[in-house]
Amino acid sequence: MATLGTDKQWWPTREPPTRQPDEVDMDTTRRETRRNVNLRLPFHDAQCAVVCQEGCYPDKKAHVNQDTFILETGFAGEREHVLIGVFDGHGAAGEHAAQIAAATFPRELERHRRDPQLESHGDRSAPVPLDARATAYARAFVDTDLIVQKNLGDACKSSGTTAVVAHVVQDMLHMGNVGDSRAILGTAREGVDGNAGAWDIVEVTHDQTCFRRDERERMRKEAKEPVLFATLGMILGETPLSEDFGDESIEAADDPPRVFRNGASYPGCAFTRSLGDTVGKRLGVSSDPELLTYQLDKNSRCLVMASDGVFEFMTNEEVMAAAKRHWGNALAACEEIVATAYDYWATEDSRSDDVTCAVVFLTPRSGAADGANPDDLGLPKISEAKDNWRKLRDVLRAGAIKNRPAIRFANAVLAKMAIDVRHRRGSLAMEELFPGFDFESVGLAKRMSSLRGGLAHPDDYVEPTGEDD
Repeated sequence: MATLGTDKQWWPTREPPTRQPDEVDMDTTRRETRRNVNLRLPFHDAQCAVVCQEGCYPDKKAHVNQDTFILETGFAGEREHVLIGVFDGHGAAGEHAAQIAAATFPRELERHRRDPQLESHGDRSAPVPLDARATAYARAFVDTDLIVQKNLGDACKSSGTTAVVAHVVQDMLHMGNVGDSRAILGTAREGVDGNAGAWDIVEVTHDQTCFRRDERERMRKEAKEPVLFATLGMILGETPLSEDFGDESIEAADDPPRVFRNGASYPGCAFTRSLGDTVGKRLGVSSDPELLTYQLDKNSRCLVMASDGVFEFMTNEEVMAAAKRHWGNALAACEEIVATAYDYWATEDSRSDDVTCAVVFLTPRSGAADGANPDDLGLPKISEAKDNWRKLRDVLRAGAIKNRPAIRFANAVLAKMAIDVRHRRGSLAMEELFPGFDFESVGLAKRMSSLRGGLAHPDDYVEPTGEDD
């Protein structure tokens, strides 16, 4: 590894494992856990827990967990403040980057909140700051990034960490995010007593990847060097160069679009924002967070925050359903989500990523705000293409390669078809890849608890004539 930027390593690190597994195996001695913490906030009772499980790489000697987390109740000495964060490191110095960020961020946020020249996010009586970049919250991300870079030096060129952070102030949920870790909120349906029925899901973060056109446009404006967005297949000359990636249509594909210096084969990161990653910073990778404020109301039930080790295979619905099964025991919810994610990795890949999950259960108290309609709040929405991808994946898992372990992403059929189409069309768009797939019928079948959808090869598809059969 490249030389660190400091001679004194002040941040914590983990000892490497003493055994080398032959297959994917979840070693529960290689995890950190924050057991159930019960809180009484002004408008909700809350229970929080976190599980941070080391991944398993049978072909990689002595893999050390690169995820970490923070959970501070009574943050900055304020009884009604809670700070929760998940950090997912990457690259040779990824563990260092995540640990530095987790140790630094709370103190930077606390310091900036004391600065009278910066606006701070507050409780329900305080207006939400209009200029996100001029807030203590945003500055905490930016300055944490600078501290990661300073301490890691050259080791930070292609190493860094994601950061998804929730700052709860009474009943105001202030989310900050850089990277592709994710936070989702489960809400009870209006008019339904207690926790009966499934919870609706509100995405309170939006994954920052090269699938997002708005992120690609931002990076081009901010880049100091020429930037290229391409899949590895495009870089290797296997498929034509194109930015027809679709709308987050196959974010679970083996070959997602990545960030490259134009004319070079580096850095190759799939995210568009992070802490660290000094080479990527010159190409427009940003440490400025996307911020979102959401008022927790009488329908708010559960906040889940997790690294992409969870969401690589599990849908938002699967994650929230697992949490709901353990209502009243946040630790048990974390444990099931982590175990399920690990099982997916073991079945569908030859390794497992590090997996971290934080769960916060919420019980409304007197004075909780009336329920709001998420559709009216301008929150990130699941795109139609993204939803269609999930339907495809469900069908494949249900049948085509049900008994094919160690095939990444459960898409042996999907990958072959996608490669064939990309060679011909240079496209990752869902409609281009699978023009014969009946998404509407599959969606209906899934709602009826039956997966009878079909997957037609593009070459077998017959264009409709517009005439009645």
